[in-house]
Amino acid sequence: MRWFILIVFVCILNELKANTTPAFTIHKNGEPVKFYLEYDLQKVRIAVYPYTEESNAGIEVNIAGAMNNALMVEISGECLFCKKGDLAINTKNYDNSPFILYKTPHKNSGYVGKSHIQQTLLIYDIDNGWLFVEGTDDNGNIIKGWLPPEMQCPSVWTTCP
Repeated sequence: MRWFILIVFVCILNELKANTTPAFTIHKNGEPVKFYLEYDLQKVRIAVYPYTEESNAGIEVNIAGAMNNALMVEISGECLFCKKGDLAINTKNYDNSPFILYKTPHKNSGYVGKSHIQQTLLIYDIDNGWLFVEGTDDNGNIIKGWLPPEMQCPSVWTTCP
C-alpha cells in the first residue's frame, strides 16, 4: 500500500511539474518571500531570502496555478503558495523590439500596452503558460496584461535564448 501511495504521489508531482511555468522570486527591498501551505496564506511553510551578494536575486520556481490572492508553485518537490506579485519574469526583447501585453491570454484579443524596454514584470495570474503581469511602457506608465510564453525569460541569472 505504501508503494502505491508513493507512486501516485510521484505521478502527481510529475504531472504538476509538466504543466507549470517557470518564474523567480522577487525580493522588494530585500524582504523574504513567504511560501504557505494553503492558498489562504495563513500557515508559512518556508521563507526564501534573496542572495544579497547578487543584488537581491531570488530563486527559480514553477507556477502551477492561481487562486484568490495566491499563486500555487512547485518548489523543491512541494506544492506551496505565495502572494500574487511575489514572483516575477523577465522580458525576452533583448534586441529592443517591443513586447506586447494582451487583454486576454490569446494573441487575437488585442493589446493593452507594449514596451521596448527590457524589464522584470510582477506576476499576478497564469493561464496555459500565459502570465498576467505588471510592468511599464516606454513612457513609464504602469501597464497590466497577459504576456505570451515566447516573451518570458524565467532566469534571474542570465538572458534566455
